[in-house]
Amino acid sequence: METNTKLSVGSALASLGGAGIVVGALLGAGQLGRPWSFLVGFVLGVATGIGSVLTISGLVERRALR
Repeated sequence: METNTKLSVGSALASLGGAGIVVGALLGAGQLGRPWSFLVGFVLGVATGIGSVLTISGLVERRALR
C-alpha cells in the first residue's frame, strides 16, 4: 500500500472509530443488549486500532523517504 493511501485510509478509520466510540458512549451503546453492545464496541475498537497503526506507519514511511 502506498504511503498516501495508508495515511488517508488510516486517518479516516481512526477518526470514524474514535467518533463512534464517543457518540456510542453518549447515546448509551452499552444499553443495547449483551451481544450487540459487544459487537459495536469491538468493531469500533478494531477500526480505531487499525486506523491508528496505518496512520503511524504512513507517517514513518513518509519520514523515511525524505
